[in-house]
Amino acid sequence: MNTQEPEDSSPKDIVANLTAAQAAHTLDGADAAGMEHCLECPLGKALLASEGFEDASAAITASMHPPVEPPAGLKEKIFAKIDEEAKPKVNKGYHFIGNDEGEWQSLPGGKIRLKTLSDDPAAGHALILLEADPGATFLPHAHKGTEEVYLVSGELTTAGRTLQAGDYLRAEPGTLHLPAKSETGCRAIMVTARENHQRKAISAYDGLTKLLGKLSGGSKDS
Repeated sequence: MNTQEPEDSSPKDIVANLTAAQAAHTLDGADAAGMEHCLECPLGKALLASEGFEDASAAITASMHPPVEPPAGLKEKIFAKIDEEAKPKVNKGYHFIGNDEGEWQSLPGGKIRLKTLSDDPAAGHALILLEADPGATFLPHAHKGTEEVYLVSGELTTAGRTLQAGDYLRAEPGTLHLPAKSETGCRAIMVTARENHQRKAISAYDGLTKLLGKLSGGSKDS
């Protein structure tokens, strides 16, 4: 194709004509090679951009491909996809329990609550969040396995010592935990051997409470 331009043609007119010829695949020889070089060369790209090559290409492309009516619901699907991509990704292998999530179990008396955070048989221990109301008393119990307690807040008097927030206690297997009390209430993290897990003690305490209740009621009746 002969791309000889009139002498009075402006750079923009020349670029527009070259763009049209390229879009129609009619450039050949030196013109095709020169255009290809300009599209790959940084300096050529800058020159073409300054003369409106991209705008001309877009206009020609639009004229060759008339607008198409998008399918119904496409906009909603696109925004839904964007929302989905914007959600934080959680890698597999992670497990979360929010402060307001999980199940609490109450010990007899209603002043002490336990939330099991982790109880993996393969680990050999359970991780428990403990909450006690002011004046709560922990009944005595034996430790078949190790029990560790980290006090998050409040205070807890046990084994002859008053723990404050940030204090840590470790009870070795075979020890006996005498009654413990929290005057102000407390919150603690407890790592305990699975054989110590309070899920076993809860049912035993419930049974004992009911038995004592029956005995107490029976004595009144008599």
